[in-house]
Parts: sequence; C-alpha cells; structure tokens
Amino acid sequence: MSNLARIRLVILQYAGDLRETYQLLCQTGKQEYFGHKYILESAIAIGQKIDEVIYICCRTDFQYNEILEPGLRAVGGNLDPYRDTKLLYNLLDQQKPTHLVVHFPLISAFKWAKRNRVNAIALLADSFQGDSISAKLRRARLSYTLNDKAISLVANHGLNSCHSLKSIGVRSDKIIPWDYPYEITPDHYAPKTLNGANINDHNIVYVGRIDQNKGVGDILNALVVLKSDGITPNLTLVGKGELDFFRSEVVRLGLEDQVVLTGGLYNDQALEKMRWADVVIVPSRHIYPEGLPLTIYEALTVRTPLIISDHPMFLQKFELGKDVLMFPEKDSTSLARCIKTLLTDAALYNTLSLNSSGAWARLQLPIKWHELIGQWITNTSESHQFLLRHSLRQCSYQQQRLKSS
Repeated sequence: MSNLARIRLVILQYAGDLRETYQLLCQTGKQEYFGHKYILESAIAIGQKIDEVIYICCRTDFQYNEILEPGLRAVGGNLDPYRDTKLLYNLLDQQKPTHLVVHFPLISAFKWAKRNRVNAIALLADSFQGDSISAKLRRARLSYTLNDKAISLVANHGLNSCHSLKSIGVRSDKIIPWDYPYEITPDHYAPKTLNGANINDHNIVYVGRIDQNKGVGDILNALVVLKSDGITPNLTLVGKGELDFFRSEVVRLGLEDQVVLTGGLYNDQALEKMRWADVVIVPSRHIYPEGLPLTIYEALTVRTPLIISDHPMFLQKFELGKDVLMFPEKDSTSLARCIKTLLTDAALYNTLSLNSSGAWARLQLPIKWHELIGQWITNTSESHQFLLRHSLRQCSYQQQRLKSS
C-alpha cells in the first residue's frame, strides 16, 4: 500500500455545506457560489488517490455522515466550533484523520492536531484587523499557534491577506497565497460603454452577504445623499443575510422605488446581474475580515466598472481612476460622489471597463487550492521545495502590489 493510500484527509469548514453543494449540482448543474463546483470536483479527485476525504461542515442544521462519492464523505456537525470544543474534538476523533486542513482560523483545531500528531495546515480566506486589546491578543495567540512546527503551512486567499498574516507575526516561509482557477475570464466579454440613459435609469448591483459590516447600509445612505440632489439610480442587492433588517431600512429611508433585495441567487445568475449592471459596488468596512472578495474578480471579469471601499485587503491592487474608484469606508457622501461621477463621465466609465482585463490579470496567483493540498500530502522533497518556492519569503509577487494605490 502506498503512503497516499493510507491518508485520511479531513477538511474542516465553518460553514458552506458540501452535501448541499453536491445535491444542488446533481439536481440542477448549478452552484450557489463561485468555487463550490471546483472544490467539490477537486475533493473527489483527491479522494480517488487516498483512503478518504472527509469534509466536515460545522454549522449545519442537523448532524449527518454521508458518503457522496467513492473516497468522499460529507459530515455535518451541527455545532459552533468556537463554543462546542468537546463536540468538535469528538467529531474529529471519530474520523481518525492522518491529515487536517482547517479552512478558518480556529486555534482549538490546530491544538487538537498537534496533540494527536495529525499533520495540519491552515487554508484560509481571512484578514486580521482590529485595534482592541482582545483582537490583538487573539492575533498573538493565532500567530503563535500557526508558527508551531506542527502546522506545516499557512495559506490565505489573496496576497494582501497573506501580508496580513505576516503582519501579525506568522513566519513568511510558511505563508503561501492561493487562488481558484477561473474558466470564465474578461476575454469572454466586450468592454462596456456608458449608455445615454438618464442617470436615474442606471443600475447599481451589490453581490455578497447582506450585512452592515459588508457596507450594505453605506450604499443605502449613499442613495439618500444622491436622492437629495434629485439623482435616483436603481440598486439591486444580491445575497443572503440580514434581509428583514435591510428591507426595513429601505422603507425607513424612503428608497422603496429604487432598491430590490433578491436574496441568494445561483452564481451564474449573480454573474449575469453584474454584467447587466452599470456599476458594481464592494463597500466592505475594515472590521469585516475579507480575504479578497470573489465579487471583485467577477465584476472585473464581466467588465462592469467597480467602486470599492478602502478596506486594507483592497489596497495596492488597483490604479485608482484607471481600474476602479475607491472611497473611504463608511463614507456614504464619498460613495455617492463616486457613483455620480462614474454615471456621468463616459470617458472614465469606458476607461475602467477597458482596463478591467489587466486589473483582473494582476490578481491571478499561481497556486490553486487543489495543487496546494496535493503537494502537501505528497510529502516529498520536491513537493516541499515547490511549496517553499511559492511562499512569501521566496516569491515576491510584485506584480500584484501597486504603489499608486
């Protein structure tokens, strides 16, 4: 029996139920979020080479344990991993993993792996901000844990999120930026021009979690500012989250005639909405632990001009006024100004759409999710060197960092 055939790989996820993804793809051929189909297919492929891939989703409505495909098992925990530590440990014990991938910054999971001599990596999509004492203490505990030799490597989605890890003290030789492969690229779409419609007939789209810290309320307040000047563009909010609260906010602010909340859409439908829109806005507040939102990639893909906040994970990525427009977090007046400028300046609009392809290309990273896991579990001198070559210590990734922004 080969070494790979003995591997039992647990992938621990906070939310994002793989069984639901599998059932949706089987029934409709669709995915709710970009990357779900890729992760599922990659997990199946990995499971064919090893004993089993066990994908544990902590936040499910009930417990389950089900084989989806030969070599791929889905487990629902129905637990809060930050509070139900004993239940989590029991669940991990039951799966008897030799290898553990932790998809969110859960210190207790890494401690379990070390105590049980299970090979472990962090494979994140997070950033680490906050000036409070408690936030600083959490970051210090996390960096101490991740620097332990029991944790082989620490990957994060996007380059700035990796620098965020380095800034809290994680060793640069352990940090590797990762990304998804993209089948649809800006080459599939023609650049857009600003049509001659009245500004009040233009359409703005937000795609993401409907949440205050994602900046949804800031877009609504920007519409109020614009409305006071007689400007009333339409806004479509796509996503799950605090829908009832924001429906009430829309009414309270008198925006019922301008704002539509669709709830969640399939990924292809969300992409169509972004292409249909005249503007896409990503208004995340600094407190939200963004990696690099896929909405940014997707808006650039469909060449719809972007307005983004100055979230730390968005800085040094774009040439401002050429690739995107940017506003200070929470500043609805500045956001309103960006919206008005973009919807009245045809030359600027054309420039942003035309440059979206180059901006998208600069975001691309060489290591994909399946490659990172595959090289790690292969565990040869060649695979070790491959991973080290793509660490922050040995690879500069300078093409992604721009001084001008």
